[in-house]
Amino acid sequence: MVRILAATDFSEEANPVLDFTADMVKRCGGKMYLLHAVEPCMMDAAGSMAADDMLGGFSAMPPMEAPSETSTVVAMANKRAQLLAESISRKWDIPIYGKAEEADDIVECVHDFCRRHHIDILVIGNRHHSFLSSLLLGNTAEKLVRAAKIPVTVVPCGSGVH
Repeated sequence: MVRILAATDFSEEANPVLDFTADMVKRCGGKMYLLHAVEPCMMDAAGSMAADDMLGGFSAMPPMEAPSETSTVVAMANKRAQLLAESISRKWDIPIYGKAEEADDIVECVHDFCRRHHIDILVIGNRHHSFLSSLLLGNTAEKLVRAAKIPVTVVPCGSGVH
């Protein structure tokens, strides 16, 4: 059984990654995994952000409560990943495991998840950044591809992609 991971940031721009992965799993069988890596800056900013904004504004999900002592940003993101996985599972009639994890380094987090869950194929999105932002900040998709030990499929994301 093939195991395919779709990495997502919960943005509308990332929806093509989810649909592409679900379609691939539907066609070849297997199981889809969905991962959202929560960076420390998201947790630090949680106190000053609206709950909808905390998780990339993923508007198809019901609003989540603001973080409290018992409801952390990671727990909220994990719940959102599970709800998103359930939604995709119903839409495509495929098994999906949704998870969010804290990530000091997104690339390390994604590849560690792949190792732990014996993922066969990683599917990621690639946004078109300006040359300057790619030069200064790097490109997460490129870093994921370079560090990969398994096949990686890169799906174009952003405006104009249907």
